[in-house]
Amino acid sequence: MVMVFIERDKKTVEQEYAGTIRRLLDALGVDPETVVVVKNGEIVTEDERCSGEDTIKLLSVISGG
Repeated sequence: MVMVFIERDKKTVEQEYAGTIRRLLDALGVDPETVVVVKNGEIVTEDERCSGEDTIKLLSVISGG
């Protein structure tokens, strides 16, 4: 099970998943332009693969000016 923490919703979900981060974001309904993806403590791109015991954090991107 992949553990996914979604910062904007302040929740953690368990997802049976194996594939790219991009497809995981699609499955969760998360716009990839609104988050920074951290896999097992390291920032990764959407092309990174995840599965099994990975822990994913979706951190909200904040902009201002």
